Amino acid sequence: MNGPKVAVIGAGSYFFGKPVIWNMVKSKILSGGILALVDTDPDKLKTMMELAQRAIDATGSATKVIGSTNRCEVLQDCDFVVLSFSEKNSWYRGVDTRIAKKYGITMCSSDTIGPGGIFRAMREIPEVLAVCSDVEELCPDAWVINFINPSSVLGIALMRYAPQIKSFALCDGNHLPHAIGYYMRLAGVIEEHETQTPAMVEKFEYKIGGINHCTFMTECRYDGEDRLPVVKKNLENNAQMERMTGPSPKAKPRLNYEYALQLMDIYGAYPTAVSHTKEYVPFFQGYGVMPNTPEPIIPFDAYNRAEEMADAWEKTKKFASGETPFEEFLSLDHGDHATDIIESMWGNLGKPFFINSANRGAITNMPEDAFVELECSVDMANGPQPKPFGDMPRGILGLQMQVLDTHELTAEAAVSCDHNILLRAMMTDPLVNNIGDARMIIKELLKIEKDILPAKWYNS
Repeated sequence: MNGPKVAVIGAGSYFFGKPVIWNMVKSKILSGGILALVDTDPDKLKTMMELAQRAIDATGSATKVIGSTNRCEVLQDCDFVVLSFSEKNSWYRGVDTRIAKKYGITMCSSDTIGPGGIFRAMREIPEVLAVCSDVEELCPDAWVINFINPSSVLGIALMRYAPQIKSFALCDGNHLPHAIGYYMRLAGVIEEHETQTPAMVEKFEYKIGGINHCTFMTECRYDGEDRLPVVKKNLENNAQMERMTGPSPKAKPRLNYEYALQLMDIYGAYPTAVSHTKEYVPFFQGYGVMPNTPEPIIPFDAYNRAEEMADAWEKTKKFASGETPFEEFLSLDHGDHATDIIESMWGNLGKPFFINSANRGAITNMPEDAFVELECSVDMANGPQPKPFGDMPRGILGLQMQVLDTHELTAEAAVSCDHNILLRAMMTDPLVNNIGDARMIIKELLKIEKDILPAKWYNS
């Protein structure tokens, strides 16, 4: 075997399943390895196994695919274990959103901050740590890569409560090198349909960092010229176009150029994950006397996400069965973030990636062990090594430290099942401003989600 053994826990993932197969058969470095697919749903596992085998047959790849509904059957001697599972994701996020809204808190994504982020972490962390226990026994040298939201909270849980495991966390938002083109267009360096050249990329300098889903571009230069004013001007143009064509009815993309403009006015930096960051601040909750600009955010539309996931799964089944010509699957333009990183680590390619891991002094005015998203070099021996960032600007720093405290307390609550720590996490959260409401949100969500949360929550 030349390539690595990669286990995917949650092979039927909405985002991750198809691209990882694409990468494993297309990459010369990964080809020849073993792709171990795990899903607790036998039908989903069967579909993904068929899709993977069809990809192998179509490309002549030397990759081998194995699978099981029991992860312990395939984890032995894995080099990488990618976590991409979530039980009834849309349904529970819809519950979190509805209960929080009942008490005056609006979440447009409901998976990282606010009551939704806290309770999603409480659902996911016990299973993540159970996987780590199996990894320690069956493949203790493997790198565990978390690709589940809330990515930073789960990454903190891995770092704090499974320190014997080599791990880091990912988000698909700043997927290099693909994100560079978007930022260069936003900065006016290249036109909308133009492709950047290596010489252009060499002249393009930027700093992006922070907490996952709350990252900011604090510097942007091309050939030494400050391009943040151009970024803002292009946001203004895009916002005007959005007003002319009408805003999206969906919560996450709705009026994002307008929200980004507001956040740039406040912080002097561009929010690179605005569909999430607009949920991280109280500014767009509708508090106060004067009207919000552009408007208060609207709640996460769980029904819409469920429909999107169902539609994506139907397309996957058609690829697997051969109903859709397989050339269409093979023509996908690129794979996924996790296996791009695995390819670089395994092949010692030295490519940069945005990864969530310990700060290690990269952001000089944040703690060494702050769990941050930064551009990193990454290799098999050391994992992610953040590149120097310097000081995080004031204002952004305060917001991110509050978010980080919430995430740390959330991870602690999920592991300890301590009601006092849970309340503390909720009251540290930037969206929660009433202790009585917080207590009622906790009470109602613990009752509704009893079927998935650890029994220890109900034994004290």
